[in-house]
Amino acid sequence: MIQAASPWTTDDLKMMLQQEEWQAADQVTFWLMLQAANRLSEGWLDVNAIATLPCPLLHELDYLWIEASQGQFGFSQQRDIYIQEAQYEAFQFSQQVGWILFQVKPVAFFKFYDFLNFSLSAPPGHLPALWYWKLNWATSWLTGGFGTGRGAGFGDTRMLDAMMLRLDRCSLI
Repeated sequence: MIQAASPWTTDDLKMMLQQEEWQAADQVTFWLMLQAANRLSEGWLDVNAIATLPCPLLHELDYLWIEASQGQFGFSQQRDIYIQEAQYEAFQFSQQVGWILFQVKPVAFFKFYDFLNFSLSAPPGHLPALWYWKLNWATSWLTGGFGTGRGAGFGDTRMLDAMMLRLDRCSLI
């Protein structure tokens, strides 16, 4: 995991993406988001932090992901899937982008972060993902995880909805 004190920049992210180091790029993307939301000490985003993410940063991160993955990954790809294909339904979105480990109707469980597909063969919109995976210990337990993040836990529609709303608002700028 990327250390909180690391001085990462979007230039570092661009280099990692160009080298197709998808997992490292996801971690740097998350670090840049934490830094912008002033949440480095917490180490995770919440609904309020997502609502304050600067649109220019989200635009830049999205552009870098889209460019490096030839449109396979990026926030705008996730937003489009959420709106057009999943029709604002968090479970449908999570299933579509390949984040679901298994489903026992009516409940679905998320993959552990390290089990995500960090290659171009992943489904469209699969990355970036750490912004959604990294949770505080208590929230992880409350969503059915093991205190280590979203892995094996249930979905959190509030967090996903907050990010999609932020992306939607930023798309108008």
